[in-house]
Amino acid sequence: MSSLTARIVKEVNELRWHFDALNWVQLLSVLTVFTFFLILPVLTIVQSSFIYNGKISLYWFQHILQDPLYLPWKGVEGRFFDIIEYSTQQGKQVLIFVEGLDFGIILNSLFVASMTTIFSTLIGFVLAFIFARYKFFGDEILRIALLAPLLSTPFVGAIGIKKMITSEGVLNTLFVDLLRVMPFRIEVTGISAVILVQTLLFYPITFLNIYTSIINIDPSLEEQAENMGASGFYLFRTVTLPLSLPGIEAGALLVFILSIEDLGTPIVFRGSNADKLMPVYIFRNMFTPTGSIKGDATALSLILLLISATIFVVLRRYISLRRYAMLTKGGIWRPRRKKLRFSVSVFVYIICIFILLVALLPHIGVLLLAFAGEWPSGQLLPTYYTLRNFYKLFTEPGVLRSIINSVVYASVATVLIIVLGVSAAYLVSRVKVRGMELLDTLVTLPIAIPGIIIATGFFLVYLTTPLSPLIWGAPLLIMSYTVRKFPFTVRAVFAGLEQVDKSLEESAINIGASRTRVFFTITLPLIFINILAGGMLSFIYSMSEVSTGIVIGDANHNDAPMTWKMYDMLFKGFGGTFVAAAMGVMLMLLQFIMIVGSNLLLRKRAVALIGI
Repeated sequence: MSSLTARIVKEVNELRWHFDALNWVQLLSVLTVFTFFLILPVLTIVQSSFIYNGKISLYWFQHILQDPLYLPWKGVEGRFFDIIEYSTQQGKQVLIFVEGLDFGIILNSLFVASMTTIFSTLIGFVLAFIFARYKFFGDEILRIALLAPLLSTPFVGAIGIKKMITSEGVLNTLFVDLLRVMPFRIEVTGISAVILVQTLLFYPITFLNIYTSIINIDPSLEEQAENMGASGFYLFRTVTLPLSLPGIEAGALLVFILSIEDLGTPIVFRGSNADKLMPVYIFRNMFTPTGSIKGDATALSLILLLISATIFVVLRRYISLRRYAMLTKGGIWRPRRKKLRFSVSVFVYIICIFILLVALLPHIGVLLLAFAGEWPSGQLLPTYYTLRNFYKLFTEPGVLRSIINSVVYASVATVLIIVLGVSAAYLVSRVKVRGMELLDTLVTLPIAIPGIIIATGFFLVYLTTPLSPLIWGAPLLIMSYTVRKFPFTVRAVFAGLEQVDKSLEESAINIGASRTRVFFTITLPLIFINILAGGMLSFIYSMSEVSTGIVIGDANHNDAPMTWKMYDMLFKGFGGTFVAAAMGVMLMLLQFIMIVGSNLLLRKRAVALIGI
């Protein structure tokens, strides 16, 4: 008993030593926000999933496991592609309609995320290896250009590329009607289109992570292997590839999480088997006719959450989100880079430019739609161009209101993120007491929780309270942005704190300054650049948040953000699509400014942020 008392006294004294009044306020503020707007909604989903007719039951999970809508017990439906023959004034036409197989809602989501991860990782690895191991004229410019897809979200990209890949779209018009290099048309839609869009927009994430991992390999390790006779592919397979696995795994797992939670892309391709993906099905089947939350939707939400959380645990367990452990310590080295021959450099340029052109198809499509005045099907380019679509952004009341809503919500959320994010990062970095690892996990957890899960949880918790999205959508949208985009600022600030010499703070404390005074007069000024950069990233990603924006915005149109307005306008004819594209271009421009600005502020440290 005395030993237990002594241990308690020791723990209390340690807390009193490390925590002052400011630290307690910081800790309680972060825990309060995450408790009410992350933990409570998630726990409510878990609870609701096991309730049927007011009793604890596994009914909804049994229903999901037995229903072929969710799992293909009656066999896989559809075909990967269909060949359709039809007649026109120009004669007989052949269309290859690529939609993809239907494995049921759960397996469809896993299939899309897996295929997107595989394709993104293959593209990212090839590019990362080329730029990390070889140097040639213009390599830095080309490497930066290949990151251009980061300037668009999948939702915006899907709007642009849909016009490109339909049967009467730009690519078929170009290669079939004008150049006549293809004897048939190809239309990509459904699950296949979702995989295509996500791959084109997510490969830079794997590229960045793998590139960083390869250039951080100590050259002496490969040199020692070469001295022992290893060379060529054997050296790559036994040394280079294993040492780059942290970057490969980190990038792949991050892409898997982003893919499986994506709501925006499949919504653009609605009316196909893209509707049979977990986020879309939850969104469209959330409410019963009486207005209550459907049990199968909450159970499916829990399944989606468990899948994402499992991937997140693997990510946290085996690959640190903060930094990779170096295999050797001490010394400074330069990456092993060989100069390519001119002929090989030309071949590399051809590959990279081809990848870049294909990856920019979504951006090109959005730009053309945004400036189009009229664009009939089967026509290569718009009939004429106009600025009227951008003019409508500031003249149509509904459109302007949604833009103002997004700016206000994102601004308020960014302020909250900065205040709470700086507090969380400071506690994790500076207060070394038991339990800080849990706080670190908690503030990084939003990465693993799909937006549709948070939105569903908000409805379950707050639907009958004054915070109901049916009454006023602003508070929950602000808090959803705050929680969802929290990790960007936390990681930026944490990186800054890790580079600040702690002796500066300790010296001030030793001469009588309180911890609070040291925090405000020494620590904050030294990490101001990191705070600003993290805040910029949090702001723009709040502006472009799709899942919670569409779900909560759909419940209250007056308070809806611009992402919901884009979704609403997409299905109102081409006039609506043009204005939605103009909003997408505005988001892309803001994203470009914010990402470039944060990169300039953080320099090389920004690479780790984009890899969140």
